Order: sequence, then C-alpha cells, then structure tokens
Amino acid sequence: MSKEFNILIVEDELLIAEMIKEMLLELKYRVAAIAKNHEEANIHLSGPQQIDMAILDINLGEKRNGIDVARDIQAKYKIPYIYLTSYSDPQTINKAATTTPAAYLLKPFAKNDLYATIEMIKARESQKSLSIIVKEGDLSVKIESKDILHIKSDNNYLELVTTDRKYVVRNSLEKFLVEFPDPNLIRIHRSYAVNILSVAAINGQYLMIGNEKFPLSRKYKDDAISHFSKADR
Repeated sequence: MSKEFNILIVEDELLIAEMIKEMLLELKYRVAAIAKNHEEANIHLSGPQQIDMAILDINLGEKRNGIDVARDIQAKYKIPYIYLTSYSDPQTINKAATTTPAAYLLKPFAKNDLYATIEMIKARESQKSLSIIVKEGDLSVKIESKDILHIKSDNNYLELVTTDRKYVVRNSLEKFLVEFPDPNLIRIHRSYAVNILSVAAINGQYLMIGNEKFPLSRKYKDDAISHFSKADR
C-alpha cells in the first residue's frame, strides 16, 4: 500500500459523497475522485492515478450498481473496497457478501467508524502483500509482491516477471530487495531473485518455477533451501 492512501468514492448522491470526502480529508486520507455511477468508477479505476481503496454505495440508482463495480475491482484492480449502504436486509447483505468486501458500513455512520474500518483494512492488506508502482508508458501500474514469480538483473535494469506478464524497471537487484522487503522474495544468484512460494523444485545447482530452471549459486544455496522447506509447511 502506498504512503499516501488514495480512496475512490462511488456514490450517486452528491451531498453524501461530499460528506464522505470531508470525513476522509479530516482523517488525513486522500480522495482520488468521486464517481456517481459504474461507468465513472471504471474510468477512474483504469486511469493513471493510483487508487488504494474504494468506498462503494450499493444502490447507484441505475441497473449497474456498487456490486457490479466490486466485481470489476475483483477481476481487474485487486484493491480492497468497502460497501456503504442504508440497506441491512438479508437479501442485500447476502448478495454483497458473495463479492467478499473488506467491510460493510451502514448509513448513517460516524467519522470514527470510517476511520477504524479503513485502518483495520490497511493493516490487514499490509500483511498480505507489499506492492510496487512501476511506470509503463504513461500509466502507473501497481504490482503485488505475491504476483512476482522471479526477477532477473541485467546491468542497471530488472525484469520483473509476474503471473501474467513482464515489466522492466531501472534498479539494481540488491537495492530493489532492500526497498521491497518481502520475505518471500529471496536472492539465489547474483543475477536472480525468486518468489520462494512459486518454486516447484530445488536441488544444489538450480531451482524450478514451472518448467524453467534458475541457477542457484553456492553463496545463496543454503538460504534458498531453508526458505523452500519453510514455504512447504
């Protein structure tokens, strides 16, 4: 999660949206944007500005509601979201629960309720995975540490290979691992680091991620084998 915590508000009632915004600003969070419907929410979520959390009103006064926004977030953006609603009937709650929100706040709510909810989510998310922002053209892309399979160093550049693609960033491997201290990302060679949770097999010379072999140097061998044994428990 970023140090400057950016929150998207999705609320079709302007007065309520502005009230939430004022609460968030008083609590020292940043409001990335206010969206009044599903379409506007997706525009902001897919835009260049980083968004760390969304607050979603369930009833947006149109066919596509806050639950539809939540499904998009789950599929594409992987950020936590809070449902905000005046509806507490079992049907609404059960439907919302199928999307596994980070929290569910009933209107009306106090500023302290909002603060406690957000801070609990931040603490929980920070324990899940670290994240890094990389530039790709004119976009800022968030990469979760759990999605990194391996890292290859090539002079002053790093190739970050994730579960679905590869990113190139300007950095040294040593500096990157200091700045991005996920205990599951370990160095195995002067040119390679791997996510130990993605390793399928290991011996004294190399380890395997999928069908690909990665060299294991003598300097890092014992540490890599130790981490692999712990990850397997």
